[in-house]
Amino acid sequence: MAVSAVLRTTQVTVAPGGAARCHVLIRNNSAVVDQFAFTVRGDVVDWTEVKPARVNLMPQQEVGVELTFTPPRSPGVLAGEHAFALVVASREDPAGSVVQEGLLTLDQFTEVEAAVVPVTSTSRRTGKHTLAVDNLGNHSHGVEVSATDADSRLTFKVKPRAPLVEPGTATFVRVVAKPKRYFWRGDNRLLPFTIRVLGPDGAPIEVEAALDQAALLPRRFVRLFAVLLALMLLLVILITTILRQRPLSLVGHAPVPSSTPAPPSTTPAPSSTAPTSSAPVPTTTAPVPPARVGGAGSAATTGRTTSAPAPVTTTFTIAAQAYPGVGGGPQLFSYVVPDGPRHRVTSVLLRNPAADVGQVQIRHDRTVVGTVDLAAVDRDGGDGLLFRPDDPPLVAPGESLVLAVSCGNARDPCTPQGVFTAALVR
Repeated sequence: MAVSAVLRTTQVTVAPGGAARCHVLIRNNSAVVDQFAFTVRGDVVDWTEVKPARVNLMPQQEVGVELTFTPPRSPGVLAGEHAFALVVASREDPAGSVVQEGLLTLDQFTEVEAAVVPVTSTSRRTGKHTLAVDNLGNHSHGVEVSATDADSRLTFKVKPRAPLVEPGTATFVRVVAKPKRYFWRGDNRLLPFTIRVLGPDGAPIEVEAALDQAALLPRRFVRLFAVLLALMLLLVILITTILRQRPLSLVGHAPVPSSTPAPPSTTPAPSSTAPTSSAPVPTTTAPVPPARVGGAGSAATTGRTTSAPAPVTTTFTIAAQAYPGVGGGPQLFSYVVPDGPRHRVTSVLLRNPAADVGQVQIRHDRTVVGTVDLAAVDRDGGDGLLFRPDDPPLVAPGESLVLAVSCGNARDPCTPQGVFTAALVR
């Protein structure tokens, strides 16, 4: 061969970020002057320097070449053994080039960083955080992750607790913080805690985080509940007002007539539901039949008279409050006949205390019994207008008597009243 090379140290150890050197003895074995170039092969090329890079040697002349290794402190250069080779190329005899091989050992270094996202979580029950553990060293290793709070107001779930982190990568750990006690209302409570990451070198890394605990009932819920409560109260008031305008039952069962006939001069007392007006309540008195004179084959009844029992009557009032300008026909105000015997409506006393303008119909369910102009009611006095139907309706339990009011006022509601008088049908 035209050249020979001897590596004085075949194994070299270096620390990341440091430097290490080795020497190679080069000898020109040819009989002519030759130029030799030096090239490094292997994964150490990027951080290896050769001095000198080329040299001219006389025959049988020797020279020393220095290799300097400066590996960076980076996770991109892994710890462990790295093979390298020095190629000595001859210009005069390319076929006589030689290669000298060696082994470089790179020491380990450990560097871990950690960050949590979000730093502060806001929740009513659990705060969820993600811890990123970055391995900036040049070898893989495990870490231990734990969480604590100084006031012992939280419990924690860490998954995984002991992850394996590879060099140059980030490993994510789930940390869930849960408060031991909850509260229904009030301002948020800040609960700080610390996440610790323990690496192989034994030096812990502490990351501060916090849970901003909120009340179980949000403020907008309380406001919404108050609004709903106000609406419910308004609805109750509205329904109560409507029910007052449309009575369902103002009287109970009609009184049962007495078995003792009443004297002709006696009239039944007015019902408790009779209107408070000074107008008399219409009543019906049975006619007195003439006395029968006894003859042959019959008993004498001279000097003694009998009278038929007076019919039993009841009264009830329908008070209306109809508003002007309401479409869809007249406004209806009804009375439902309660359980019991049937009754026949004999008269209706209509009152118009506010001198309203419009029209009122008296109906039996959907059948119109009569129609009265409100202007004619109370026009000639304050006692009302007594309406007697031509064909008195017979009403049974569950049927309705209705005042259908069409209000013609400009602004104020019409408030007519109808006092119905009904006789019991035996």
